[in-house]
Amino acid sequence: MKKSAQEIRAYWDNRALSDSSAQSTTLDLWLRNIEAEFLVQSIEKHNPKSICDVGCGDGLTTLRCAEESPSRTFTGFDYSASMINNALKNLNTHGIKNTTFYTGDITEEIGAKGFDFIYSTRCLINLPDWITQAKALMQIKKLLGSDGIYVMIENFIESHGMLNSLRADFDLPPIQVRDHNTFFERDKLMAQMTEDFNVLEDVNISSTYYMMSRVVYSAICKDKNITPDYNDIHHRLASRLPFSGEFGPVRAIVFKKKN
Repeated sequence: MKKSAQEIRAYWDNRALSDSSAQSTTLDLWLRNIEAEFLVQSIEKHNPKSICDVGCGDGLTTLRCAEESPSRTFTGFDYSASMINNALKNLNTHGIKNTTFYTGDITEEIGAKGFDFIYSTRCLINLPDWITQAKALMQIKKLLGSDGIYVMIENFIESHGMLNSLRADFDLPPIQVRDHNTFFERDKLMAQMTEDFNVLEDVNISSTYYMMSRVVYSAICKDKNITPDYNDIHHRLASRLPFSGEFGPVRAIVFKKKN
């Protein structure tokens, strides 16, 4: 049964309290690495001065980007106070001076505005329905300055279905969407976003990685009757492959705000 907004927030609070490691936001650290590398390259390409991480979780992706760009300012916020506590601890450990974290909810009014560059990584999928997601997207628009960039790294149901179709060809069971997630429908998203944004880039950053890790490696594990391991070398090698196809749920869409 799908979780309510309150249950989803409680889920992430409990995750942060029980696990302060880099796996508190996802067990798949190689996927997280793919996302972070895409963001680092995108920040370098668009050369913003002020960057905001919406739903920053433990802040480790924010801090990685900030380390690569010491002359830029970074702000991260998350509605889970426990996640922000972990982010502040990570900030202190890394000793980074150009980053600020605070507790905030993207579905509500946020005080800071005028960011040059905003991104989200698997954040908006944790909102309970499309209506709430659309509200959050409007808030992101408000937070962006003129000609601002929004990099959306989120999960999409269409390519998730294509992944499961490929898994079925290898007699693998479907991967279920978790009860605290609502994956985006791409056409519905684009119908709303293109009113206010131009699309600069749209790429499935998880397809090759998922084909290797969730199909080939999973089939090997099934054949050998062993449990898949996120730390297996197949994941590490797969994360280095170029993007290709539509067989992974996570894609990156780069939007530029219209004047």
